[in-house]
Amino acid sequence: MKRLEAFCEEAASLLLTAYLFIMFCMFPFYLRNGYLEVGKEKYHFYKAVTVGGFGLIIPLVFVCMVCHSMNRKQNGKRNGEAREKPAAREQDGTTETKGEAEAAEWAENEDGEEIRNPAAGWLGKLSVTDWAALAYGLSVVLSYLGSEYKQMAFTGEDGWYMGAAMQIVFVLSYFLISRFWEYEENMLFPFMGAAGAVFLLGVLNRFSIYPLVIKGAENTSFLSTMGNINWYSGYWAVLFPIGIVLYWKAEKWWFRLAGMLFTALGIATGVSQGSNSAFIVLTALYVFLFCISFRSTKAMRRFFALGILFCAVCQGLRLWRLRLPAAYNYYQGSFSDWITLTRATFAGLLLCLVLYLALWAAERRLQLDVRKYKAIRQAMVLTAVIAVGVYLFLLALNSNIKDGIRFMGEVSALRFDKQWGSARGATWSAGVQVYRNIPGLKKLIGVGPDCFASFLYTIPDLAKAMNKQFDGARLTNAHNEWLNALVNTGILGLLSYGGIFISAVVRFVSYGEKAARGKGKYLCIFGFSAFAYTVHNVVSFQQILSTPFVFLMLGMGECLMRMEKRKTEDGR
Repeated sequence: MKRLEAFCEEAASLLLTAYLFIMFCMFPFYLRNGYLEVGKEKYHFYKAVTVGGFGLIIPLVFVCMVCHSMNRKQNGKRNGEAREKPAAREQDGTTETKGEAEAAEWAENEDGEEIRNPAAGWLGKLSVTDWAALAYGLSVVLSYLGSEYKQMAFTGEDGWYMGAAMQIVFVLSYFLISRFWEYEENMLFPFMGAAGAVFLLGVLNRFSIYPLVIKGAENTSFLSTMGNINWYSGYWAVLFPIGIVLYWKAEKWWFRLAGMLFTALGIATGVSQGSNSAFIVLTALYVFLFCISFRSTKAMRRFFALGILFCAVCQGLRLWRLRLPAAYNYYQGSFSDWITLTRATFAGLLLCLVLYLALWAAERRLQLDVRKYKAIRQAMVLTAVIAVGVYLFLLALNSNIKDGIRFMGEVSALRFDKQWGSARGATWSAGVQVYRNIPGLKKLIGVGPDCFASFLYTIPDLAKAMNKQFDGARLTNAHNEWLNALVNTGILGLLSYGGIFISAVVRFVSYGEKAARGKGKYLCIFGFSAFAYTVHNVVSFQQILSTPFVFLMLGMGECLMRMEKRKTEDGR
């Protein structure tokens, strides 16, 4: 049984490696008919690969669990017999008895020596993130069972497919990867290679260069092999943090070089692609990284190196635009248009360079310990909180005065109406109204996974307003993932879904920040990925090109976390 269990574990891990490779390295490039129905075609690819892959993996997992259960009983029985003979061991003058629960974590090798049972690793204690994922899976099932739109709740809205079936697959993929995949950090490099190619195509397309002939490319809102820029930025948000953390954390020069090149491509496409959500992510990532860089002078120096890289890439794009002014093909007035032409990033480059050199000199002379200046971090966080508070106050005040505050009434960013935030004002207001109309206790479980539109269009006044706002187009979600989760899966779904990401970010970043050596320090990659996805989807939504990837990243992070904790427990 032990050999069968070991064989099934190895086979499951290899199949999961193949699945990850297909998802990260092949899926992003799949296009069947250009940009026409790109979401639908990507979904069918994902469905085929996942059903086929999990159809092979799950039976192996089942055999592993059966074998583990039988081995557990045998170990417990053997340990019970051993206790009947000498009931305890003498150890340094004390007695120690091994119970059945502890014995189940141990097995005998071919030489009769006691070793830790490998299976105990994947059936060990559940983490906070595990519990949140299980709770979310349960809330999805309850939401589906209580929904009045069973077919829609199961498969999801056409073109989005984020129904109960997809949500359960996300949770299942997290547990399969975290329990049965053997973590290998070198897998990050092919993932980065594929994502880097996607990013490079995105930059070239934005500057009117099309290495691939793709149907529908004349629409400048489509980029690379991903389609709409909102879908593209969702994918970018999940993968881009790999390069930042790799450069910031790695000691091997080729790891850092790979991280730097990938980050440069990520910055180039992030600032040029056109979706403002990317700038929210970039700001959040750099602020977050600055706050945790106070752990050492080296970490802070590398943060400013990433600041130099950001400004240098922006200036490189500026020179490109000055050299070929007609090449950039996104509309004027966008933030992407401004940042790829402004000289402000050149001033930022000089400032970051001065600070970098100052830290480098201080580090060489051992004259500076940035940990003594953590008050700067607190001041920065406080300033950010105050700035957000002031903005929200002005937004509320300006929006509730007929003609607005003097000098602010015409500033669209300070007036919350239907057009605010690329029509997020309309979609968020619709989401709030939909939730208000959910009756009684159904607010706990929502209207059903991906049933936002199904319920919205049963409210006559709101349906009429949305048809007018979007020229008859169907509003399928609130364009805010957390508001959408509240409507679709209720309070229970929102709390558990948020718990997955909040716990993952805190646990992965906290452990990775403290780990000075070994693979554990790369846990920050998965924490930053979850963080970027969470920030991005404050103004976006679940979709086939981002959500599957973030759950796989969460599974990989949990896998690494469990592996590092087992090493600690084993004293290695």
